[in-house]
Amino acid sequence: MLQVYVFALLTFISCGSKTAAKDSSREPAVKKLSASTNDTQAGIIVGEWEQQYTCFDKNGNYKLEPEEKTASGTHLGFDWFKFNSDGTCLRDKDIKFKGTYEIQEKNGKKKLLITGGDKLHYTINELTDKELILGSDGAFIVFKRL
Repeated sequence: MLQVYVFALLTFISCGSKTAAKDSSREPAVKKLSASTNDTQAGIIVGEWEQQYTCFDKNGNYKLEPEEKTASGTHLGFDWFKFNSDGTCLRDKDIKFKGTYEIQEKNGKKKLLITGGDKLHYTINELTDKELILGSDGAFIVFKRL
């Protein structure tokens, strides 16, 4: 009889550890932020932004250091964005492409996803009430609020 209890206990423990192993191997949860939530970062992005300059990650660490924050003379991507509080946006000051946007947070990093004909993915390196710095493939695109 003791053997039956031990077998049942071992079976119960091994099933529990498999479930725990599955849970620990899952991808970290992606938190979607919208301007309508209380998240201040999502609320700050609402408004018009104009590209000032592009600079590059010279040391390849995906961080923008003060010495790298100098204009390269190159403009990348769109020159202007308008983000609305309802999740819609416009891009390109002349053509005004319509789309939607979403800010996602994963592993402590915020990502800006813009859809509308195509999909754009940027890392939000900095977002204040005056400046928006988007990262993309070793480049940093610096915007100021209009």
